[in-house]
Amino acid sequence: DVKIKRYVGNAFLQIKVNETTKSILRFSLSYIQRFEWIASKVKQLINNNDHESIKDADLTDMTRERLEYEEKCPVCGRSVPKGMKVCPKCVDKKKLFKRMFKYLKPYWKKAFLALTLLWVVTALNLTPPYITKTMIDDIFPNQKYQLFTYMIVTLALVYIFRAIFLGFRVYLIQWIGQKVTRDLRSEVYAHIQKLSINYYNTNRTGKIMNRVTTDTGRLQNFLVNGMQMMLNHLFTIIFIAIILISMDWQLALISLSPVPIIVGLTLVFAKKIHKIFHRIWRRLGNMKAILGDTIPGIKIVKAFTKENEEISKFDDSLNEVFKEQMKATKARSLFRPAMSISTAVGAVLIWGYGGYNVLTGTERLTLGVLVAFIAYMWRFYNPVLALARLSGQYEQAITSAERVFNILDIEPETDEHTHSNLILDKDQLRGEITFDKVSFTYDGDDEEVLTDINLKVKPGQTIGLVGPTGAGKTTFVNLLPRFYDVSDGSIKVDDEDIRDYDLQWLRRQIGIVPQHPFLFYGTIAENIAYGIEGAEREDIIRAAKMANAHDFIMDFPMGYDTHVGERGIGLSGGERQRVSIARAILKNAKIMILDEATSAVDTETESKIQSAIDRLIDGRTTFVIAHRLSTLKNADKLIVIEDGQIVEEGTHEELLQKENGVFKKLWDMQSNVAKIGV
Repeated sequence: DVKIKRYVGNAFLQIKVNETTKSILRFSLSYIQRFEWIASKVKQLINNNDHESIKDADLTDMTRERLEYEEKCPVCGRSVPKGMKVCPKCVDKKKLFKRMFKYLKPYWKKAFLALTLLWVVTALNLTPPYITKTMIDDIFPNQKYQLFTYMIVTLALVYIFRAIFLGFRVYLIQWIGQKVTRDLRSEVYAHIQKLSINYYNTNRTGKIMNRVTTDTGRLQNFLVNGMQMMLNHLFTIIFIAIILISMDWQLALISLSPVPIIVGLTLVFAKKIHKIFHRIWRRLGNMKAILGDTIPGIKIVKAFTKENEEISKFDDSLNEVFKEQMKATKARSLFRPAMSISTAVGAVLIWGYGGYNVLTGTERLTLGVLVAFIAYMWRFYNPVLALARLSGQYEQAITSAERVFNILDIEPETDEHTHSNLILDKDQLRGEITFDKVSFTYDGDDEEVLTDINLKVKPGQTIGLVGPTGAGKTTFVNLLPRFYDVSDGSIKVDDEDIRDYDLQWLRRQIGIVPQHPFLFYGTIAENIAYGIEGAEREDIIRAAKMANAHDFIMDFPMGYDTHVGERGIGLSGGERQRVSIARAILKNAKIMILDEATSAVDTETESKIQSAIDRLIDGRTTFVIAHRLSTLKNADKLIVIEDGQIVEEGTHEELLQKENGVFKKLWDMQSNVAKIGV
């Protein structure tokens, strides 16, 4: 095996031979993409048992080969991930900060009201110390009973209104927060729906889910709460500083003396914690990716008794998260005591200087002023410390914003067309398809999966695709709905390049029955009608009958309203396949793609599925991939693909006449297997 092991600031290329793992090369994380690509190339050689090529592999040549496909960041020189507009390492934090605020813009009136209420509450909080000063210096010594009553009533009203305004603000903030969260997650989810299939091939489900849930939540928390608290703390600091200076400017300067130290410590802490948060998010993403892989595949895990290995893998990821979390905790545990000591020094100086002046009877500083000063001092230091703590929240939000915007900056599937006019609609699609010198290469790979494919399909024809595993059959049909775009040549439908059609419209003209049908959590009727808005129950039942699914559906107590679990749990493989065929029938597309639709089912079920398929493809241009060659006898033409090229084509009978032909060999092999009953 070969794999990449990440560490802090660098990574290792590791190889495993006979249960022994060795780290053979270390590199900085700026090279992570190209070495992950190299590891994947070597794994392909391992899977193909190509030992000679592994021995001859030259890392320098492979790296140079990879560099041809990489785009460079003009600022730092790092590789820019494909599809992204900016290098993640060179993101301008100021621009990122401004970009974050667009999510608050629709609710700026409510946000301003919430901020105003916060300032009112803060002002009410600052009132009691001043009342205390008045009582000590004026009311108590002079026994002003009436003024005393007014002050008590004022104090009570301050506490009552503070509670009312505080409660209203909490509700308002929660409302804004939920709205912003909804908008953020909606935008991210809508965007990932528009990303290409290739993005999902190279990113794990758990990591994507982490961006949509955790990162958007942290970003929302800072935007709605953190920013308002920052503004409020700044307002409080300025307001109290003015009060302190007006009361005694010398004592005020002493109380402000720790501020430069606090600011310096905060800047150092913010720089350090930002790097730690990046590592924490990566570890959390890996942990959730393991969950995303294991839970859907739990049946396979149990079948191969891999529970302990999966537990060990998850524990390792948890340990990685724990280590990084403890680094953050260590940074905080050093930062907060340092901040506390700084403020404590200020407090001691105020008590010392102020207390001495009161004891010596200096007229410029009374006991009431000192008591009020002490109260205001802590009200001053609390927001200063809170601002310092918010720097950590700010770094969290910036880190999450980078990750969220990294997704939003990936270019979605494009409708960019080859020629001048984008075809948004056509009254009638005949279904004539032409492959003209088509070649295809996956991104970042120089090896062609398909080479110089030429094929013309008449409307309504059924084309069977056969060939060895890995020959390129599935890639061939994936080019039709533009899951991938051709690297060279063109594919035409009704004499128009498919890149000239509106992408959504094109895909609505193509029905797909995959080898492993995917059903969503919901009723059987909802799964059959998936993608067909306003489908009538009669149409759903008609499609189910054509797919030979109606009888088994009606055997359920709830019939078409029967709920199926995730991925169709509760139905057999043959039943899921027939529901998938009913879905394709209801779509009524002019072009059909059947990818191993009768694989892995018993003979009786295969017969039912095959008769449903015969109804489905009637009058439609159809491509059928099948390893069971007997199912392709009635195809109008068979295409034999080997090593990404069409090596034979003709009818079933014509290809059997070729004594040394690829199809004849495959047919003879299957016939021999059938004879011995394997």
